[in-house]
Amino acid sequence: MDQRPPSHVSHASQLSRCGAKTKAGTPCESPPVQGRNRCRLHGGLSPGAPRGGQNGNYTHGDWTREALEERRWVRDLVRSFGKFEDI
Repeated sequence: MDQRPPSHVSHASQLSRCGAKTKAGTPCESPPVQGRNRCRLHGGLSPGAPRGGQNGNYTHGDWTREALEERRWVRDLVRSFGKFEDI
């Protein structure tokens, strides 16, 4: 009988797990898809929605990442000019 000492940790327990919450409320025990954090059942295979005009829900581009960053930059610029008026 080849028994390992109790301090030995098996290789399976060292593998990463998906960790998404299941319907039962427990973490998913499936391994994640290679290069992702989630298993195939919890979105690991999905690359996400297409960007821009390829997305069927795209209408005018007001909420694209670039538009949001531009509005944030303008807002910060206006705030910085407001600070100079106090001097």
